[in-house]
Amino acid sequence: MKKVLNISIREFERLGMRSSAWVLILFIPLFIFLYLGSIYEEGSVQHVPVAILDDDKSPFSQQVIDNIEASPKLDVKEILDSQNELQTYFVSHPDIKGVYYIPKNFSKNIFRGKQEKIVVYTNSSNIIYGNLLYKEAATFINTLSAKIILNALTVKGIPYEKAIKMVMPVKTQTRPLYNPHYNYLYYLIPGLTTVLLQMIVFFLATRSINSEYASNSFKELYQISGGSTLKLLFGKMLAYTVIGMLIAVLIFALIHPILGIPSSTNTIPFLWIILLFVITNCSLGIMISILFKDQAIAMDMAFVYNSPAFVFSGFTFPIIAMPAFNSWYANLIPYTHFLKAYIKGMEMETSFSFLIPQVIALLVFILVAYIISVIGLQFHFKKAVQ
Repeated sequence: MKKVLNISIREFERLGMRSSAWVLILFIPLFIFLYLGSIYEEGSVQHVPVAILDDDKSPFSQQVIDNIEASPKLDVKEILDSQNELQTYFVSHPDIKGVYYIPKNFSKNIFRGKQEKIVVYTNSSNIIYGNLLYKEAATFINTLSAKIILNALTVKGIPYEKAIKMVMPVKTQTRPLYNPHYNYLYYLIPGLTTVLLQMIVFFLATRSINSEYASNSFKELYQISGGSTLKLLFGKMLAYTVIGMLIAVLIFALIHPILGIPSSTNTIPFLWIILLFVITNCSLGIMISILFKDQAIAMDMAFVYNSPAFVFSGFTFPIIAMPAFNSWYANLIPYTHFLKAYIKGMEMETSFSFLIPQVIALLVFILVAYIISVIGLQFHFKKAVQ
């Protein structure tokens, strides 16, 4: 145990002399995490600038315009004069994200009993605006349609209470769970901070062994370990695990509360999963450091392996909807399994038994990395004693 601790203390001292390590350990957790949080401070898009083109110009179409203007999410910036403008409108007015078009004879056709439609043009180059504009349009158009039918029924002498039930015989009631306000801060920041946690630990560990060759200190490390691959690996891993867990505690105890992300009742028990996740990335980083003596190549490998983690994890696009190869590759990245465990354990607050498949997956990563690292180290030891 003393040799393991000596190797860990020595690793901390070596990290302290490396400026790039300070950037990863201090700058990213303290500044980048908070900066990312400030981007999503509002949580959701509050006001979408839109324009309206009214070719009907009737009292009824004005009621429709009043409904659009009353929508809390829509900010009417302009009333257009001609449909011809729509062809190039979004190009010349990039700040406008949607146009509501009320066609000619809109009110006349409705009062004749014909079905009419309001066309919603959306600048869906950003799907957030497109989805929001569609949702707002559906809300006020449904309300407007209900009013039209309600007026028609009451004019025929049907009591108001009965007419209401006839207009809306079935109500839809949605109950979104785990992020009821569709808040982007709650959705994105936990994912971004934890994927950066993986990268920090991984990148640090990727220089743990090969840097010994660059500084001609591998023989010294070999002597401190007493020629034991197990002690050497545990000593190195202990240093990076401590750093990783300190960053993880910083994320969940300081960064998330400062940004206003609700804490989970499972946070303390979930630290065991985070510990496993950190050890997994330590193991993989050290394995790459053993396999690639050249630090630049090792860092390139670490970058190539880690950079797509956020995309392949299913965080932004469901894995089930990805092509077969991509969904297969996603399972080769530890973050994919950690994310599943995070959503179930922290956001859905399930019991530990639901996390067993993800725990097994992370343990397999550690086992594979350990076996390859031991074989690689034995090869390096033979060279060291020659």
